[in-house]
Amino acid sequence: MLRHLLRLWVWAGIARYPNEYFTPVRITNIIAFLVIVVSILQIPSALWFWHAQGAYQLLITSLTISTLIWVPILNHNAWYLVAKLWLITVYTCNLIATCFLWQLDLYIHFFYLLAVICCPFFFTEREAKYKWSFSILFCGLFVVTEIYYQIFLPQYYDAAQQSFKFASACLLALASILCSYHIQKNVSKSWKKLAHERKRSEQLLLNILPNSIAQRLKNSNEPIADYFAQASILFADIQDFTPLCKKRTPQQLFKILNEIFCRFDELSIKYGLEKIKTSGDGYMAAGGLPVATAQHAIQCCYCALDMQHEFKRICSLQKLKIGLRIGIGCGEVVAGIIGKSKFSYDMWGEAVNLASRMESHGQSNKIQTTESTYELTKHAFDYSLRGKIHVKGIGPVTTYWLEGLKQLTG
Repeated sequence: MLRHLLRLWVWAGIARYPNEYFTPVRITNIIAFLVIVVSILQIPSALWFWHAQGAYQLLITSLTISTLIWVPILNHNAWYLVAKLWLITVYTCNLIATCFLWQLDLYIHFFYLLAVICCPFFFTEREAKYKWSFSILFCGLFVVTEIYYQIFLPQYYDAAQQSFKFASACLLALASILCSYHIQKNVSKSWKKLAHERKRSEQLLLNILPNSIAQRLKNSNEPIADYFAQASILFADIQDFTPLCKKRTPQQLFKILNEIFCRFDELSIKYGLEKIKTSGDGYMAAGGLPVATAQHAIQCCYCALDMQHEFKRICSLQKLKIGLRIGIGCGEVVAGIIGKSKFSYDMWGEAVNLASRMESHGQSNKIQTTESTYELTKHAFDYSLRGKIHVKGIGPVTTYWLEGLKQLTG
């Protein structure tokens, strides 16, 4: 039970933190808890000296504990900066009241220097001005308290020893703020590096998965599988690429394939398609997912025609004697992620298999579509009927050749 409550205290507000750097929030909660523990440890001494300042110390301790309980509550409600300022205010007031209550040099003011060291971890990069402001404030309070002790409290050392003691205290304060500066520089550098690496890893994730799927994957451990009543699938495959492998070097083959597929990627983005994967010299994209749209079939047809045009252009420049088969189909699909390692966003269903057959049963430099794609897009594109072809596992299927944009007749 106690462990559970401690965990709730330490992690309060972290789940709602709008920044990947949740460390300052957690440190705020931890320091608030430690100050409460130290304050509770002061209660026995307060009770021992009840007849004198002990009653006031007990009051200070009680007020400190009751006010610091608000720190995790403020963090839980996403008032992060308020929680930090509240903790600093309570901490400072506690030290000031305790130091001047006892009128003894109990070295309590050295806790100011501890706060100077903690400041770099306490605030984010965007709150750097608070780091320096409070570091200087705590050093100033330490020196002022030391001067007060030197002037107003009874001294047990001669003048030379007093001067040495004061000089040592000032040097310690200077060392603390220099140490704080060094820590701040290293923490800042580490956070910038972390932000850069996080951005880089997120970009890599977005290169593999659709943005909406990547966000769901980051925020939940639940399996991702979505049903789409209507989506279009495009398969493109380079014909006669294998014989080309015997005539070109690996570097030349990579350059050709990379140029073609990079252009296909640009066209997929242009027409709102989601690239699913490449497999050897094959390319797969889909429209209408992961965000459903009624224009999925038209988007695929536009993209296929432009792919055909760009492929011919690249072949002409590179003097390549290869062809491109494209197949398009539409229907019900299930899309999601399977596995835990080397995962990818993929699609399943009869519509996917049929679109794949449209490509494999197609002809070089032609775009073959299913009848469902034809019915959805015939108002915008010109087609020619190919007729029925036999598709393994499905049977006879009526298919069409996509010829181009609908020609307006006057």
